[in-house]
This record gives sequence, C-alpha cells and structure tokens, in this order.
Amino acid sequence: MISVFKELNKEKTIVSIPTGLADKTKEQIKKTDISSISEYITFVMRLVLSEKETPFNEKDEEIIKSKLKKLGYL
Repeated sequence: MISVFKELNKEKTIVSIPTGLADKTKEQIKKTDISSISEYITFVMRLVLSEKETPFNEKDEEIIKSKLKKLGYL
C-alpha cells in the first residue's frame, strides 16, 4: 500500500483537483493566514454547504464578507 494512504486519517479523505486549480489556490492562500490547499478547500466547502443548510443574517454576512476580503475576493 502507498505510504500516503497508510498515514491518511480515518476522519479525512483524498480529493483530486486539476493542477491548474491547485496552482491558483496556492497563489491565493499566500495572501491569507490559511496554510494549505486542504485547509482552503475545507474552508470554502464549509461556506458553501452552510449556505445550503441555514439562511444567514446580516452579522453572518459581514463575517463571510470579511473572510472573503482576507482571501482577496472582495
């Protein structure tokens, strides 16, 4: 078995993304306090999925805008 799979935490899974997207993500996270592509994707997925689960109020919107600004999107 490949060593990366042996070390994989049972609470996590491997996701493949196109190399070009990974490269753009690396550049984007240099502008933030996020330390890895995995952490960035987890953050974005939580944002997207939380929007589907519960509507957010003005305070939530300000928090999201602040995070997106730190990531360079606003």
